[in-house]
Amino acid sequence: MIHKEFIFTELEGSSKEQIITQLADRLLAAGYVKDTYRNAVLDREKEYPTGLSLGEYCIAIPHTFAAHVNQPAIAVAKLKNPVSFVEMGSADTALDVSLVMMMAISNPEEQVGLLKKILRLFSDEDILKTLMESSTSSELYELLRHIDEP
Repeated sequence: MIHKEFIFTELEGSSKEQIITQLADRLLAAGYVKDTYRNAVLDREKEYPTGLSLGEYCIAIPHTFAAHVNQPAIAVAKLKNPVSFVEMGSADTALDVSLVMMMAISNPEEQVGLLKKILRLFSDEDILKTLMESSTSSELYELLRHIDEP
């Protein structure tokens, strides 16, 4: 699910909506998602925020339902400047997110397992620090490419 073509460093945007839109548009252009995907992710993010504080860093894992996905993929963006996402499980706690992993999952049964793998990976402070210090999409790809393996 991790493809180099969907890994971006220094992605710019002034809001979570702009970041989500950029990532969704790239997935759409490559045929991985349907034209309903972007709005579905934005709508879901309003209802079920995906920001996570992981110590020194904050990440977000926006996603939506499989009905909006053609092929599974994860778009990854290391942001040039942090943007505000609401913390998962909160109604209004804002987090300055520096890394976004937007999931396009075509099999709903895989979503929880994949989320657990992502959280397990990011719970390792050394891996997270290395990821945040990476400057190229190739470096990020090498760190993340095994995330969807059984």
